[in-house]
Formats: sequence, structure tokens, C-alpha cells
Amino acid sequence: MTRLFHYQAAEAIQAGALQIVLEDLELEPAPIHLIHAARRQMPLKMRCFLDFARPKLRQALSRFAPAP
Repeated sequence: MTRLFHYQAAEAIQAGALQIVLEDLELEPAPIHLIHAARRQMPLKMRCFLDFARPKLRQALSRFAPAP
């Protein structure tokens, strides 16, 4: 038995190689934050990265969001 973040095991779970055995004890999903050092003006490379990464992360992790 091991404990993994859902996104780490998602492909193996979908393939049937792993199964969730204590589903009732799973924790609620935790938010992910993109954090950077505060500066007077954010470097353009950082702004470009954040603009690129935010929607990709949101899309990739949306499949792990709890059902309404």
C-alpha cells in the first residue's frame, strides 16, 4: 500500500494497474498555487510563464476536481 497524489497515479488507476482501496478516507483536493518572488516589476519571462502555465495546469488538473 502507498499514498500518492491522485494526479501521480491517475494513468495507472485508469489502466487498472492500481486501485483506490480507502476511497472513503481520501482527503479533499488541495489547491495548487503558482508562487514567485515579489519584485517591483515582474520580469517578462515570469509573466509569460505564468500566462502559459495557468490554463495548462487548470485543464490538466480539472479531471481531478470533485464532482458537483
